Amino acid sequence: MSPQVILELEKKVLNGQKLETSELGQLINTEHLTTLSDSANRITRMCHGNKIDVEQLANIKKNYCSEDCVFCGQSAFFNTGIDSYQLLPANEILEMAKKAKTEGAQSYCLVAAWRQPSES
Repeated sequence: MSPQVILELEKKVLNGQKLETSELGQLINTEHLTTLSDSANRITRMCHGNKIDVEQLANIKKNYCSEDCVFCGQSAFFNTGIDSYQLLPANEILEMAKKAKTEGAQSYCLVAAWRQPSES
């Protein structure tokens, strides 16, 4: 995909049109990352201005995932050199959320590693 095609797709998005699946695939595989990044920034600024949202992440279960995903530092199979712990108690998670709010976070994301949520 050429830089010109990326710019054409940018115009399409800015005109309120949705991109086709094939167009999205081309964007994902482009070698022209600077052009893509610049276009994404212009789209973001047009849609959201210069506003940012502050999000805080809380790692509530660290390095105890039973999966062996080579790309993920949450797996218990890897010695990452950082502290590991099971799921934090609910009251501790709540206190962390309250602290995040007082520090200006508009959203609070809980990060925990396991195969899938339980049925309960």
